[in-house]
Amino acid sequence: MELKPWYPSDYRHALENILTSNEVDRILSKPDCGPRFVYGPLMLPTVLKYHIHMNQQIDISKNMTQATLHGYRICQFAGSSPPVIIRSTDPRSTVQGILIFDLNNEQRNAIYDFEAGLMDLCSVQVDIWQWDDEYTRSVRTVDGVGAFQWNSPTDGLTPLEAASWSVDRFLESAFYEHVWRSQMAVEAEEQLSASVQLGEEANPHLSSEQQLSPGRDRSRFRSSLDDIPEM
Repeated sequence: MELKPWYPSDYRHALENILTSNEVDRILSKPDCGPRFVYGPLMLPTVLKYHIHMNQQIDISKNMTQATLHGYRICQFAGSSPPVIIRSTDPRSTVQGILIFDLNNEQRNAIYDFEAGLMDLCSVQVDIWQWDDEYTRSVRTVDGVGAFQWNSPTDGLTPLEAASWSVDRFLESAFYEHVWRSQMAVEAEEQLSASVQLGEEANPHLSSEQQLSPGRDRSRFRSSLDDIPEM
């Protein structure tokens, strides 16, 4: 998948992240922590954490890595709709997305609530890169991966030319802006609460989102949007 310099830093890290073989072995050996393959908005760590109710300060991108699903095609209803996947009659067809490791039952159920409806949860195999040692990497097939596939008539679905869904337009959308603002508001409330506990006074003229600590980088989730040139 394409990695652009203006993408959110946590998403860039997820795209570049490769786990060691020992890390993959350790995570897969945990009970009730089956990985999930995502190929739409949930590839963005900020959006993923919003839907699974995870604190934005947690770096979930370290448990994410690029993955390839074989025998499926990625499609859309319309140009702005989230993608779906369907089985392909062409065994050479692939879908590129992100594999998420180390999710607990509650987090996986939250993903189910987001994806279910016109989608069925199925078990698939995906290929990922892993580091075998400091200098050598290899392809590893991961079994028993949960992925959501389209379960309704395929009329109206348009296969994408590429094997992956581009996040570019989504990052410019009102929904992503809403997710970012919601998460920043939650983070601001947590910082405000911590300040009160420490006996610090909050500025009553500032909103909860504005009451971020002075040294806080407020652009860490939105920096990609700020750098998009106007068309």
